[in-house]
Amino acid sequence: MNDPESIRAVWDLPELRGLWERARQALEAADRPPTFRLELPDERTRQKVGEVYGRPMWGQGTRINVSKLDESLRASSHGVDLERLLEILHERPVTRQESGSRRREHAQDRTVGVLNAALAEHGLAEQPWAAAWTDWVRQYGRVADSDLDATAERAAAVLARLVLDPDRQPRVRWSRTELAARCAGNEYELDNGTTLSRVVLRAASMAHGTDSPGGERERRTLWERCGVTPDGISATVPCWALPLPGEDTWSGTVRERTELGLPTHLTLLDLRAAPEPLVEPGTVIAVCQHTRTLEAAVTSGVRHPVVCLSGRPGTVALELLDRLRADGAILRLHCDFDWTGLSVAGALYERPGFVPWRMSAADYRETVNRAAARRTDLRILDENPTEAPWDPELVEVMSSAGRAVEEEIVLDDLLHDLRSGLVGPAA
Repeated sequence: MNDPESIRAVWDLPELRGLWERARQALEAADRPPTFRLELPDERTRQKVGEVYGRPMWGQGTRINVSKLDESLRASSHGVDLERLLEILHERPVTRQESGSRRREHAQDRTVGVLNAALAEHGLAEQPWAAAWTDWVRQYGRVADSDLDATAERAAAVLARLVLDPDRQPRVRWSRTELAARCAGNEYELDNGTTLSRVVLRAASMAHGTDSPGGERERRTLWERCGVTPDGISATVPCWALPLPGEDTWSGTVRERTELGLPTHLTLLDLRAAPEPLVEPGTVIAVCQHTRTLEAAVTSGVRHPVVCLSGRPGTVALELLDRLRADGAILRLHCDFDWTGLSVAGALYERPGFVPWRMSAADYRETVNRAAARRTDLRILDENPTEAPWDPELVEVMSSAGRAVEEEIVLDDLLHDLRSGLVGPAA
């Protein structure tokens, strides 16, 4: 059980390599620190490190006691001490060198210098997150020295194309494969688990003031906030009855789905292949927040064009809306009467071409009164109010009533407007 091959089979795992590297650094340091900091980027790493160390792991990082780690290894079925384990795994002895800390300082200085130079080349060196990011890459980025120059340049090139201001909406949107091919010459370089993906997402989380993404959902959300869809096909924007004027096959396919009574879910790849223009100038398109509204329009046979945000608009929805605005369409916007809905509506209202649809204080008041008369339950309105720049009175009325009105509650009103023919600038 103590032969090198069996030990490597048990402990030479990708999830544990960071632990062994940091342990070696501690043992070879001139002052031999009693503990060291270890990053735990994902659940698999937390599980494996916890099994070795003898206690469960939580969060994005932990502090490892060198003596306790050594004791845990000695108490294992292999009964091997930490130094011997590292000699087997790394195929070289653990050597305590007086000059080791100084050499590491030189390496760390080189890392920071290379990263700063790459950021400066793309105009990012003075960003508020830059210093913290370079320090993180220096300590925890796990970038091999041989890969440092290429990783720094590619990461800076990617970051220069991302939206790293949390108060700014993306104007140019990418699929992750497009971005990787453009900046790294390989469409797979930003896939989950790559060094480039790891360091880029860390910078993005720092810029947006969020924790490092711990799972696929968090990574997808962070990419979307930066103007990137993780791929060109999984994210979609549901549409119905778009009046496409083109005689091309693409337009004909969408129209054929409408004739069949089926909505169309457009992907980023679909939009890349779509003709121009998508619609004629002045076309009035309803924009709703929830799929239930679009479904009701489809099943009731309404032929007024509808685009659905599916909650908060992602990169594909924003790309489509920008295309429609550029074509001169009038976008009649309806969202929930809650603070999230007002936040979504407010962000879109800042762009030309969006006109609120049944989103006034009077509309809200009428709906709340009608719900009370019908004994319809309305969700309590909590959290912090946001603004409604199209009707400042709306926030005061909603705060006073204290009830949220979800889009489904006013579905009959919305369908009535769609059947009647939703018009342009009138509120």
